[in-house]
This record gives sequence, structure tokens and C-alpha cells, in this order.
Amino acid sequence: MFGESGSGKTVLVSSFYGAAQESSFLKESPFNVVADDIGLGNRLQKSYVGMRDRAIPPETTRFSATPYSFSVKMKNGGNEAAQKRPFDVLRLVWHDYPGEWFEEDPGSAEEAARRVDTFRSLMMSDAAILLVDGQKLLDNAGEEERHGAGAEPGPVTVR
Repeated sequence: MFGESGSGKTVLVSSFYGAAQESSFLKESPFNVVADDIGLGNRLQKSYVGMRDRAIPPETTRFSATPYSFSVKMKNGGNEAAQKRPFDVLRLVWHDYPGEWFEEDPGSAEEAARRVDTFRSLMMSDAAILLVDGQKLLDNAGEEERHGAGAEPGPVTVR
């Protein structure tokens, strides 16, 4: 997942995991989402509940990246169903990192090295999501090329 500070990277990973733990999801879904690190799973669940129940966003990711690893496991449905499953376990790693890394210079050589390692991991991923702040696009209409949105500035529509 790529996005600047405040774009919703931590909100999205917390929502993904937290919603997958809801009883309605567990009842209806053909699979379970399990955090490979129980402590990180608990942190995501706590963030999700805070957003859901009290509209409190997760704490900002400030200094280091956190890879969240999940196992998506198909539920058992008998031998015949087990033979027709497309997979038994799918491993998903979600890299969360401080969005300021796109906007600020590193504070130390150690931080610069962490950034490089994190971005190497991101670039080796099989899939990526790019988060774009629609309000910033609207606020900076006509200056899109300055922000890497393309060479041709044009109208911005936010819906």
C-alpha cells in the first residue's frame, strides 16, 4: 500500500482485519483471516473497535514500518468441499509505514536504511494499492504535475 501521511493506510489495514473478525463476517464468509502475530492482530482489532464504536482513528504510524502478516484460511466443509477448494491457505503481508517518508528527509542513517528496506519490500510485492488524497487534488487543482499526478494538468472531480 502506497500513500502519504493521513491517506488511510493504517485505517484500511485495521478495517480489513477488524471487519474480518466480526461475528457476521465469520458466520457468512467461506474463509477466516488470522493474524500470524497475535499481538499485532490485537492492536489492529483494538484500532478497529475504536473507529467503529467511538470514531477514534488509529494511532499514527510515526517512526517505523510494520509488516502485518495474515493467513487467509478456507473453512472446512467436508472431504468433497475440501477437494474443490482453490487453496488451503493464502498468506497476505500488509506493509504499513509512516506516510511522512514520502514528504520528509530521514532523521538518521538508521531511518534512511529502514526506509530503503521497507520500500524494497513494497516493490517486491505481488500487488499494490495506491491511495490518493482527493481533497489534496482538489486543493491543488492545476498543479497536478508538481505532485506526480501526470504531465497534463486537468480538471479534478471529487465525488
